[in-house]
Amino acid sequence: MSAAHDFAFRAGEWDVTNRRLKQRGAGSDDWEVFPSHETSQLLADGMISIDVATFPTKGFQGTTVRLYSPVKDEWAIYWINSKDGLLQPPVHGRFTDGQGVFAGDDMDVETPVKVLFDWRSTDPDAPRWSQAFSYDDGKTWETNWIMEFRRRA
Repeated sequence: MSAAHDFAFRAGEWDVTNRRLKQRGAGSDDWEVFPSHETSQLLADGMISIDVATFPTKGFQGTTVRLYSPVKDEWAIYWINSKDGLLQPPVHGRFTDGQGVFAGDDMDVETPVKVLFDWRSTDPDAPRWSQAFSYDDGKTWETNWIMEFRRRA
């Protein structure tokens, strides 16, 4: 299967358990746990993947847009949050053996960070995503958000 179909496992309806650090960049291990619901679809024969996420206990929604470039043979992943409506800087990467690694640069409030997304799709009915930040240019990483997906029946 072409890399353009790497996110085919995401199509459909999902219930998600989120674990997010209450305080990032402080060596904390205090996690908050909250639900979300996602609807995912594929466009352009799988080369575009779009998710709409609703976080009912947090009062916001978000949209992820993933674009596959056959020229670069990589994905660009963008996030838009209903709290600010801004298209966030992308992370770029690809899948190998059911694991997708995507990296980029962003800001954590006013602090520049390196960002790492890790997708595990080896179980297509229960994939896992995590986000890590590096505050020291990639020397060390702190995982700050984990999403565990369960496909809706």
